Amino acid sequence: MNCRFKIALSSGILYAAMLSIFSVRISAQTPPEIESLATRTADRVTKTQQQHIFVAGLGGCQLDLELCTFFEESLRADLEKSIPGVRFIVRESVTNILEGRGFLALDAYFSDVLKAVSTQAGADVLVTDTLKWQADGFEVTSEVFDAAQAKKLDLFQVKIIRAQMDSGREPLLFTDPQSKVSLIVPRGSQITNAWPEYPKCVRCPDPIYTEEARSHRIQGRVLLMVTVTQQGVSENIDVVDGLDEGLTAQAVAAVRRWQFKPGIGKDGKPIATRVPIEATFRMR
Repeated sequence: MNCRFKIALSSGILYAAMLSIFSVRISAQTPPEIESLATRTADRVTKTQQQHIFVAGLGGCQLDLELCTFFEESLRADLEKSIPGVRFIVRESVTNILEGRGFLALDAYFSDVLKAVSTQAGADVLVTDTLKWQADGFEVTSEVFDAAQAKKLDLFQVKIIRAQMDSGREPLLFTDPQSKVSLIVPRGSQITNAWPEYPKCVRCPDPIYTEEARSHRIQGRVLLMVTVTQQGVSENIDVVDGLDEGLTAQAVAAVRRWQFKPGIGKDGKPIATRVPIEATFRMR
């Protein structure tokens, strides 16, 4: 069995909970590339013939909130023109569902978590948008996801060029004021040694592959959302996607015993961080 620890590099937290942020203002008006992205995305959503749409920015949007706001406002305007009676699911309703299931509010900025609860919130289609930092600008991505069928329908990308190059690559740190748990969002394609620093698993034994699962040849992944505390232990373990025959329980039990080097904040002190952990079960 193969177990993999994965940090989502494009996740974020509630907009009002930012401790620090790097934000380059591109323009006071919507850039034409963003308008084009919104138009293509709206055309694809319209083809689904669905009326209940959830539009949600992911964590990468924290790199420049204005850009994602431009996209989301343009997309909603296009959808209102093309879909009579369109209804937009509000993010607060999704957050309430997550908190009712034991998740943290900041989990609403993880794509896999949103996909798991979109239908419960009443969405037929989920549209997510995010940014990827580049030295000369941002790569802006939108994804159209069929929530009812649980499948990706399409993905669109545009490039936004900055007037000046930016060599800064330090990650960004966001902290939820209620849970006091932080989330680290990278800039650039590589994780640097600069603070804030991502948590690292130092003792991570694999979950047990149960005999029942082996006999039924069950394979796949268990996806968990986990808080790594300042002491390097796992807390608030929530299941996003699970497997039968006891594999989900085995993954949770294993991660509960894992030992981590905790995340480090900008002041060099340990911080509690929220991370996704994926256990992949494969027959040998």
